[in-house]
Amino acid sequence: MRQKGMKKFVLRTLVALLPVFAFVALYLCLDPFRVVYRYDGVSVQPGDTLERIPNKRFVALEGFKHYNPTEHFDSFIFGSSLSSNYTAAAWKKYLPDSASVYHFTVGAQTLTGIRDELRYLVNHGVKVRHALLVMEEEMYRRPKRYEEMPFLPHPEVSPEMSWLHFHRVHFNALRDPDMLLYNLWPTEEVANRLLADAKINKTPCARNEVMNEDYSTALDTMVINHPDEFFADVPWLVNMIPNPDPQPLSIGPEAEALLRDIRRLLDENHVDYIVIVPPRYRVMGLSGIDHVVLCEIMGKDHVFDYSCDNELMNDLQSYYDGMHMLTHRCTELIDRAYHNSPIGRTL
Repeated sequence: MRQKGMKKFVLRTLVALLPVFAFVALYLCLDPFRVVYRYDGVSVQPGDTLERIPNKRFVALEGFKHYNPTEHFDSFIFGSSLSSNYTAAAWKKYLPDSASVYHFTVGAQTLTGIRDELRYLVNHGVKVRHALLVMEEEMYRRPKRYEEMPFLPHPEVSPEMSWLHFHRVHFNALRDPDMLLYNLWPTEEVANRLLADAKINKTPCARNEVMNEDYSTALDTMVINHPDEFFADVPWLVNMIPNPDPQPLSIGPEAEALLRDIRRLLDENHVDYIVIVPPRYRVMGLSGIDHVVLCEIMGKDHVFDYSCDNELMNDLQSYYDGMHMLTHRCTELIDRAYHNSPIGRTL
């Protein structure tokens, strides 16, 4: 009798767990966020019209591990999505001919992320010769680590991140009804809801998987040649009232400690580096005090702060959305930095 009751209990338990097993199977089979299997840097499947948002921190490291044995990367671009259009071609003009560039460009990058990625490279015997660090004003105020998909760090990069927690967060993200439906049966209606919630993106115009570099050529052309049409959908941006005051102090004790960690790693490994602080549309960037602190920590000859550049701040056609700059503008900032041009502020 007791044995029969135990069998019923086990059977009912298994039936109750069937939905969980089904979700786990879908998570493993679909791998919608590109975090289960090893990839060669691919984040968009051929033929896709929309991008299923991957965890770009995971994709960036897996792509590096896949291509580094043959490419021997020694020059790295670190930053958030704002660093995407600082292209390898624009930077390589100022590097030795032998330089091999890789982008550690990820969404909502943090100072902790840059520190950990740099430390990972050093600890794995990678000779980091050159570094371009794109550090927008907002980065200094971001938390040490985001706890939501798709911003969790790769567990191999962050010693504080367990594989179990990493996959639990991504597994729970798939339980979103629209995300699940989009991966099983992607309709325009579902896609529009996910786009509105920023859970998927429009596909990049082009992508170099080897160096983890996205290109926005088509968008650049649209903004330059048809600005009225492009900005018609964002009247709030066109009509934005300028903010003439610099941001409140951004570099607090935690950010300062992380910057010193990054500087120490750069110095100990004899890395040739520059730091670019990009502008935002009609928003003043780093305060004078933050600028001084940043120069003191990272070295005034290495810091190029354009966050208060009046020309760039007030040129709408330099941006896609008020933050992400067009490729030719990012190239100009690289050129200005290496030509030691004025930094756009007076102290």
